[in-house]
Amino acid sequence: MELCRPERRNALDPQAVAELHRAVTGDGAGPILLTAEGPAFCAGGDLRVLQEAAESGGLAEVLTTNAVAFADLIEAVVACPRPVVAVLDGPAVGGGASLALACDLRVATPRARLVFNWSRYGLPPDGHATTLLAWAVGPDRARALLADAAEITTGSALASQLFTGIIEKRPNWRELLAAMTASRDEELAAIARAAADEVTGERLAVLYKIDI
Repeated sequence: MELCRPERRNALDPQAVAELHRAVTGDGAGPILLTAEGPAFCAGGDLRVLQEAAESGGLAEVLTTNAVAFADLIEAVVACPRPVVAVLDGPAVGGGASLALACDLRVATPRARLVFNWSRYGLPPDGHATTLLAWAVGPDRARALLADAAEITTGSALASQLFTGIIEKRPNWRELLAAMTASRDEELAAIARAAADEVTGERLAVLYKIDI
């Protein structure tokens, strides 16, 4: 599944939260890969939704309702019987950090960071952030990180506790791609020759127990 609101830095509005909840509670097999489009993983809750609610006089109700739905989502991610893997190639801010921490694995590039910024706005953490962070680094450290509105990068001393793995793009990927392109025709021609050989079908029939 993919967060695909790059123009809003993949901020979570009620629709996005509902779609994610359906994705992690629906039927399926194999791991769930949570990725994001654009330079940010997730900016947390969509402030535009809160602004509109404030202008209409319904901020308290929207904050409460959204918090319940988001808590339900985070619990569903943790309880999901399938492994949930977050791929972070940018900042996960506020609720975005909660979403990342709820996943079983967090694979990050050097551009990733977890931003626990609620205290900057005088707001309490949401999405079970306090519990998830305490589970990862201990309650005392978690309280300090939240109070300081800390940003944890992949170079932080806490990176090994909060990121499962840190992956850098191959520095010579252009050379590798050029080599792959150069050998592409030869490889595909060999496969075509094998496909035309009756022996190949017999071998595959034995391997996959196919009746031919």
